[in-house]
Amino acid sequence: NSEGLGGHTGGGAAVIEIPGQYAPTSSSVLDSRPFPELHVKLVKFHQTLELTSTSTKQHVHRITMIGNDGKTYRFLLQLAIPYWIRTDERSAQVQYVMEKALRKDIRARRRFLTSKPSVVIPIAQRMRMSANETSHQSLDSIFRHVQGPKVNKLASHFQEKVTSHLRDLGDIQEAKKDQAMKDAKLKIYQDICNKLVLPNIISKFMMETIPSAERLFQFRHVFTSQLAANSLLQYAFAVVERTPNRFVFCNSTGKILSQDFRSQYNHGLLEKHNVPFRMTRNITEFIGPFLLEGVFVPSFTIVSSAMHSKRSVLEPILHLLLRDDVMSWYISKSCAKNDQKIQEVERQLSDRVWSNIRFVQDRFEECSPRDVTDAAVEAVKSKPDPIDIKVRSLVDAATSAEKLSMMPSAYQAWL
Repeated sequence: NSEGLGGHTGGGAAVIEIPGQYAPTSSSVLDSRPFPELHVKLVKFHQTLELTSTSTKQHVHRITMIGNDGKTYRFLLQLAIPYWIRTDERSAQVQYVMEKALRKDIRARRRFLTSKPSVVIPIAQRMRMSANETSHQSLDSIFRHVQGPKVNKLASHFQEKVTSHLRDLGDIQEAKKDQAMKDAKLKIYQDICNKLVLPNIISKFMMETIPSAERLFQFRHVFTSQLAANSLLQYAFAVVERTPNRFVFCNSTGKILSQDFRSQYNHGLLEKHNVPFRMTRNITEFIGPFLLEGVFVPSFTIVSSAMHSKRSVLEPILHLLLRDDVMSWYISKSCAKNDQKIQEVERQLSDRVWSNIRFVQDRFEECSPRDVTDAAVEAVKSKPDPIDIKVRSLVDAATSAEKLSMMPSAYQAWL
């Protein structure tokens, strides 16, 4: 065997595949069995093991694999709690299902809408290996690149200003105190936006990376459509912790990556949030009003409609994914370890799982284009409601200065 031990096409390493080439981290238009003989094989590891630090000041190792296609594949070795590792796999499965739904929707195909999951491979109970290319950039890393390292102090600056303002208020009524807190946070948020943070850091960075105006416009178009699909998942699955270091995209393709894509639960139930998805001012400035109206909103409704059209098919899939997610979340916070206790917990959480399924399905439905029963009545209205009115209201909520100012300081809404 030329690929076996002592073979002449790479030795024993040639039978080892590069990770991330099977579903759900990889999808094919054929929807057929995988073809391992066509997969990229590992030739060797790069001789250098890099030590890098994330925005959370955690030191991680980055390994580089060289495939028999001549390309290099970089992976970060990260320690994580078991619940996070299992959630990464479920997030990839959700995006895999979305990709298959988009592939069968004619409107999505006309707009070339896709959803590609991030490659995250569990290699131990508390360790994962995530794909990390040099082209992957987070909003946090772009911010530090454009405005320097001092920007890390903005979150603490915001919190100190709020604490100082509360101290100055003294003893006042609770109702007045809440309103005073909102006013103070809004003022401090606006001061940071006006004085400390540029409104166009993504645009500056991408103009350095892609000097061609034509290529930059094409990148922005792809980025906007990818952002729409990602934002829908944030809204439907109540994913709110989209901090700047978790907002990651590829600066060569415009693909949005779903780093640490985890739902927010309240006693095992998905809940509504004031800010449906991350659409802060630097993102809206980079997209621009034309792409926001002409690409983001239509793409959002089309993806939602494609998912809603497969409601009956999605229900058992969502049941498996949300059941596993709620169970993992609950077990990570309890002492249920043996099978009998886990089965008892599953029976107790059954109603919550079904509530979460309805929650997700209803959000796909409400973001789909509104059905017009009588076009003649709509035409004579002085101000007819647009068919995508729900998505437009979500965009207004995501860009509202009042709501963004109430987000936790770690969210860094001024970006």
